[in-house]
Amino acid sequence: MPNQPQREIPPDRALLYYAGMLLTAVGMLLFLSVFVSGCMNFGNFDHFEERARGEMARAFGGMVLMAVGQGMRALGAAGLAGSGVVLDPQKARKDLEPWSRSAGGMLADALDEAGLAKTTDAPAPPPVVKVRCRGCAALNDEHAKFCNQCGQPV
Repeated sequence: MPNQPQREIPPDRALLYYAGMLLTAVGMLLFLSVFVSGCMNFGNFDHFEERARGEMARAFGGMVLMAVGQGMRALGAAGLAGSGVVLDPQKARKDLEPWSRSAGGMLADALDEAGLAKTTDAPAPPPVVKVRCRGCAALNDEHAKFCNQCGQPV
């Protein structure tokens, strides 16, 4: 159904999101392993240049994997148009609809908990009728006998 609202994240986008999370975790482990190996070899200068090159490659490789993983997560979460890769507002709205519905649902829950949610059961407030003073044109309550502004009889 083409007009049916999209309430679920498509499986291919979910896979891209989780693959991005995995890539980010691997990159983080690679990056942090440089600090662990640095602490373990503190004061040991045997084969320093080779170790330094290897650790530098691990650090930069880890940073690249983290950046690519975060990009994949963003594309998986928001889709191509929702993340701004494809400039198509209609497609972006469709890509972001599950998140919009989620945010709207959370807002409705918060308003309901605070007792601020609008209910259709409550009666509408009575209409407010104001009378304009003939002397100064100020608005006064419907049952006022004298003008609140100038004091003349209404």
